Formats: sequence, C-alpha cells, structure tokens
Amino acid sequence: MEEIQKGRSQGNHVLAIFLDIKGAFDNILHHAIINNLKKAEVPSNLQNILENILKNRKVLLNTQEGLVSRDQRKGCPQGSCSGPALWNLVVNSLLNIHWSPNVHLQAFADDLVLITKSSTKEGLKVLTNDAMTQIVNWAESNSLTISHEKSNFLMYSKLVAAPPVFWKNHRIKRLHAIKFLGIYIDDKLNWNSHIRYLSQKAQILNQNFLKIAGPSWGISRSHRLLLYKTVIERVFAHGSSISCINPTAKISRKLDSIQRSFLLSISGAYRTTSTAALQVLLGLPPLALKLQQEAVITNLTQLRKPELTLQLLPDNYEQPLSRRTSHPSLYLLKDQISLSDGGLSPPSEAIYTDGSKTEKGVGAAYCRIAQNQIIESWFVKLPSQATVFQAELLALSKAVELAKTMVNQTPIKIFTDNRATIQASSNPKSKNHIARQIFLSLLSSPNIKLNWIKAHAGYFGNESADLQAKSEADSETTNIHEIKFSKAFLKTHLKKFLTQEWQRTWEDATTGRPIHNIIPKVSFDPVCWTREEFLFFTQHGPFPSYFNRFKILPSPNCSCGQVVVPPLHYATECILTSSWHIKKPAENLQKIWFRRVAANKNSRLLIRKIVQHINNNRALFRPD
Repeated sequence: MEEIQKGRSQGNHVLAIFLDIKGAFDNILHHAIINNLKKAEVPSNLQNILENILKNRKVLLNTQEGLVSRDQRKGCPQGSCSGPALWNLVVNSLLNIHWSPNVHLQAFADDLVLITKSSTKEGLKVLTNDAMTQIVNWAESNSLTISHEKSNFLMYSKLVAAPPVFWKNHRIKRLHAIKFLGIYIDDKLNWNSHIRYLSQKAQILNQNFLKIAGPSWGISRSHRLLLYKTVIERVFAHGSSISCINPTAKISRKLDSIQRSFLLSISGAYRTTSTAALQVLLGLPPLALKLQQEAVITNLTQLRKPELTLQLLPDNYEQPLSRRTSHPSLYLLKDQISLSDGGLSPPSEAIYTDGSKTEKGVGAAYCRIAQNQIIESWFVKLPSQATVFQAELLALSKAVELAKTMVNQTPIKIFTDNRATIQASSNPKSKNHIARQIFLSLLSSPNIKLNWIKAHAGYFGNESADLQAKSEADSETTNIHEIKFSKAFLKTHLKKFLTQEWQRTWEDATTGRPIHNIIPKVSFDPVCWTREEFLFFTQHGPFPSYFNRFKILPSPNCSCGQVVVPPLHYATECILTSSWHIKKPAENLQKIWFRRVAANKNSRLLIRKIVQHINNNRALFRPD
C-alpha cells in the first residue's frame, strides 16, 4: 500500500498485479531448495540434515498390480514447520533480482504482488511486461506455473483503459477490487469493498452467535461480551492498520451498522434502540474508534510508522525483539531460577531489587545486603509513563551487572518480589530487550541466581529496596533516567484518547437521550441490567406509547384509561402494576428520578417485575 500511495502522490500511473502460483508448495523442486540452501550460506550441519531429508525420497503406492515405487523430487507440506521456510528460500531468489526503481515485488508465502509505476501509459506497459518476463523466466527455471485465471491486476490512474498485461500469451484480467490476505483492496483506495465484505461476514458471525445466545436465553451477557471482544472484534481488526487508520464519516457509520447487530444480540434490546445508547450501556466503544486504536498500535509497534495526528513517534516506544540472541542448545541451570519464597532462609550476603510507582513518579532500586547491613545501593527515578514492570526489570538488570563485577565466583543471589520479571528474564525468547540482556548475562555467569521473595513480609532486604524505590519515585529530582515507553503505556494513552472521542460523539449524538440522562459519561464497564431494565430505561419496550410511535398500535393510551402514557406511568401510577409502584416524582425531577432508580438495585428489581408483568399479560396491556 505504501508503494501504491507513493506512486500516486508522485503523479504516476500505478499497476498492482496479484499473481497466483499453481500448487506452489506441491510443485517446488527439491534440487531448487538445495541450491538455494547453499546460496543462503546456511550452516553446514543444518544444510546436511535438510539435504538428507530431501534426497532419495520414495513414494510407495498400493495398486492392483502390487506395490509401486516412485521417486519424489518435488513438494513440501504447506502446513509443516519447515515448509514455508523452504519455500521462502526459493522465492527469495526472485525477490533478489535487480529490479527497476519503479518496480516493486512483494511476497507473502506463495502470494506475489508486482507493483509498477510510470508517468506514461506506454512506459507503464513496457515496464510491466519486462518485469513479467523476468518472473516467467524465474518460474520456468523452478518448474513453477503462474495461474493466469486466478491472477488479476488493479489500475490506479485516471486513464480509462489500462495497458494490456500478459503472462506468456494469456491476458491478465483487470478488476476493481481484489481480495488479498483476507483484505479487499479496491482501485479507489476508499475501502468500500472491504467494508461490504465485513458487513457480509458480520451477518454470518451474528447468525452463529444467535445460535448460542438468544434475546432472553442462552449464555450470560458477560460471556456474550467476552465472545464479542475476543472473537468477533478481532475478526474485524484484521487489516485495520491500513483500512481504519483515519476512518471517514461514511466508514464510521457503516462500522456502527455492522456493530449494531451484535449489540442487539448481547443486550436483548428492541431493534429500534439507539446504537449509541447500546454502546454506552454495554461498555463497547464505536467499532471505528476501536479499529483506529488497533491500527495505531500496529503501525507504531510493528510497522514503526509515526502517528502524526496524535504526535506519536515509534522511536519513543519499545521495539519487541523477534529473533533469538543465543543458540537453542544454551540454557540456564536449574538452580539459577527459583520461584519459591527465598526470604525464609536468606544467605548472609545478597542483592534485593524492587520497582515502585506512585502518584509522583516511578522508581527503581537495589540494595546489597551483608549481615543485615546495607553496604551498597543504587536507585533511579523513571518517567511517570514508565510501568512497574519496566522499573523492576531495570533494577534487576543493574543488580546483575553488579553481581558480574564481584571478583569471587561464589554463588550470589538476587531477590525480587516480581515473578513476571524472573519469568521474562529466564526466557530466551523474551521480546523485551532488557529481559533478553539479563538472560544473556545469566547465561555467561552461572554463579548468579535469581530468587523470588514474598513482598511486604517483613524481610529486611526486600523492605529496604522497596523503601528506596518509593523514596526515589516520590522525590523531586530532575535527574530522570530516560526509558522507552512500553506497549502497555501506549494502550493506556490511546484508551484515554478513545474515551475522549467516544465522549464527544456521545454528547453530540441526537439519539439515545434517555440513556444520556442516566449515564452522561461513557465507560468501558457494562451496566448490570437485565433485559427488562434495558427495555424500560431505553423506553423501547412493550409499552403502548412505543408501539403507537412505530405504527403498531393505533393508540398510545394505557388500558387503565390514562391518555398518552410514557413508561414512567407503569412504575408510578398505573393501577394494573400497583404491586410494584415507586413514588412518582414531580415533573421537573423526572430526570433525577430515572438516575436514582437506575442506580438502586431494589428499585431496578421493581422495574424488572413491572416489565415482566407487561410481557406476560399482553392481552391486558395491548388489547386488539
């Protein structure tokens, strides 16, 4: 997408060709894998293992004429652990071709995308067909075939007719939208096709959702919310980093429409209930804002792109490590890590670390204790945006550095009251760079041992380190140890921004005002209401005034004789519900009455019984 947008911003015509390789993993030649293994300078031991696996392979088949043996010279399982890596070795030779500056080739497994750019139609035609010729040569050298039936291209240009694109003698078809890696990319880059696809997918998901959760039966509302957040919302988040980084008003409305069906399924409310009100009641922000938050997180932490609107720079945030920094055969000794309470039998000399966060800041510290005396200490103040986990890791890292400088090689124990810190530091695959450094230090110094200690149990060393960390956190020092912000802080920061935007849209909305009177401030915590309470407080329930409003009943009058009655009538004065009445408020105090009743558990119980009574006696309250 970057290449396409870059080409369009430069005023060029852009072609994006999506190529499909026929049976890529099934037809990959074994000798091509072996040749590319040698070119990639893979370690000889791994190279020999893979060569032995791929050479002299036989396939035995039982036929009517007996057992038949055939040589297997191609193919690797797509779902295997090594299959994608072996395929990448072969396709890497295509990516390493010296392409023209206006040609960009990208691959994800066996899906290829070729992007060409030119200021003229003829130049685009020549450039594209030259690039296709190189791909043809590569495919033929590896006995692979491109499926011209499944290969298509998009044109980003004001030109009406696109230049012809051929694979050998077959013309590749032009489309206006193509599904690639689960995302519909269109030739206008407005993502309308992808939103329509999400809408269709939402209908199927909602139908499956309703199979286990009806309006008034099935799993509880808390489980429905959990399913929505962990399954449904994650499905929609796929590809949000490009489609929802700055959603338009039209996309936001469409996403609200997609989200609405799930809000109704979770709450059991009437289908005419305001979407904005349901979002507030269930603690679910508008889907557009949620996907925008996911897009910013992905762009900053993974793609390392700045977010200019919020003034967020990727260099200010931690970058997770992706590769091992030690050989898999190297590991810590069993006695180097202990998660049992080490404060019960402490050694005469040890190092204690701690991190603390207060309203004034964050502090990290360690104390070296010998014979119940502090003989050395270290402490530092961190930015207020730092997390306790970062402070704990930093203190542990400094303690390990101190332990490495001790001249004697006798075992030295480092105590910390944070289990997560120990587990991260002992994990060779930890993505945190400080934890990875600690692991490497422990690997090279087996005499250093990490031990968990129970916090606030009166252990002198732990209490000393804790006091030092808190003191530094509360200090007014301007000498602050700079540290990159964590992903947890980024999520917290974006959550505040999301809440502000959600609050603004809630205040500006023209629907759901009865709920706005009860809940003026948005929150991520859902209300503890039953379905009957949803129907009463939203005023979209089994009431004659509601049915008359939507042309279902000819009259809004109550069966008791009262004329044009709101839902408040049934809770305060209707003779048909007198067993559950609540004191009627003055007309100017009705808004306060609704807020107080909604906040009172006993009052809500009466409301619940009233609505149940109305539902169970339809003939009485809705006479034909």
